[in-house]
Amino acid sequence: MALLLIMLTGTKLFDVFGVPVPEWYHGLQENKMMAMVGCFFMGNMVESSLLSSGAFEVSVNDEMLWSKMETGYLPSLEHLISLIDDKLGAGANLLPQILRV
Repeated sequence: MALLLIMLTGTKLFDVFGVPVPEWYHGLQENKMMAMVGCFFMGNMVESSLLSSGAFEVSVNDEMLWSKMETGYLPSLEHLISLIDDKLGAGANLLPQILRV
């Protein structure tokens, strides 16, 4: 994402930070389309590898409330909210606030 930002802003980004334009930047500018396509595919590859783990964990105050990797399934919204309510105390009652949104 940062590489796309650098490519789209031109040399202005380097000027703002007061650093000289690096040599590799000129190569990106000469092959803009290939660099953007490469960024797109690399981003998709990273995203798919992160999603393939199936990890979904919820913690409150550094205490794990739910882990999909331990249970094997995702909780319902109501169950997840009740777990958070129980952790934060009986007065929290988050469900009406979330459903109102």
